[in-house]
Amino acid sequence: MKPLLLALSFLTIIPSWGNKRATEEEMTASLYFFPAVGLLIGACLVGIAYWVDILGLNLAGDALIIVAGIVLTGGFHWDGLMDTADGIFSGRSRERKLEIMKDSRIGAMGVLSLVTVILVKLAFLNHLSLSVKLWLLFLMPAVGRTLILLAISFFPYARNTPGLGTVFGPRPGKTPFWFALLVLMAISYYFGNWWGLCYLLVTVLAAAIFCVWVSNILNGQTGDTYGAVCEITETLYLVAAVMIMQIYSAYL
Repeated sequence: MKPLLLALSFLTIIPSWGNKRATEEEMTASLYFFPAVGLLIGACLVGIAYWVDILGLNLAGDALIIVAGIVLTGGFHWDGLMDTADGIFSGRSRERKLEIMKDSRIGAMGVLSLVTVILVKLAFLNHLSLSVKLWLLFLMPAVGRTLILLAISFFPYARNTPGLGTVFGPRPGKTPFWFALLVLMAISYYFGNWWGLCYLLVTVLAAAIFCVWVSNILNGQTGDTYGAVCEITETLYLVAAVMIMQIYSAYL
């Protein structure tokens, strides 16, 4: 129960862990519960989606869903997305990119990445029927947090100094990721049959490509890139679902 409370406190605004300082062992154990926290966030988003549909809010309702996700997480991963964009697209040396990412100020590329992801999420959410939207929203945050585990487990830490990305210890192992992926595959199949698995696996492939690209630039990952992975893969999950459905419909 304690690892779940720690993961909930780390990934959301819910102070379930209190003011206690967690050890590396406790943080590593919490990794197993990242997808569970994602499902809890997803359940909240499903409730909001159902409510705004009853009110007939349409596009405005989808905007509220996105805002609710930002509020529930305290914008934690969005900050990482913006810092990553500012650093990677700065055109500077690797060391300077890492410095830019650590700077609390947000630049033009960070703002553009934020606006782009919000617009894409909004547009693709609005394209979905309610029945499909509900189960995709339920799984989407879990997908993003599972793929954070991909970045943590398979790629080295890019900085020479400690940071948020080192709180899980130097070798958290790959078991949390494989465990989370298998559970998520089972849930995806339950809700979406083979299509649900297809949406998930396409997103996992895209996340792996993104992580390799970032790692080649920075020689690893950072806490900021973990956040970027989460937000980008959540968005790609929606894009993959809509695009695959559209392609299938076009060739029926």
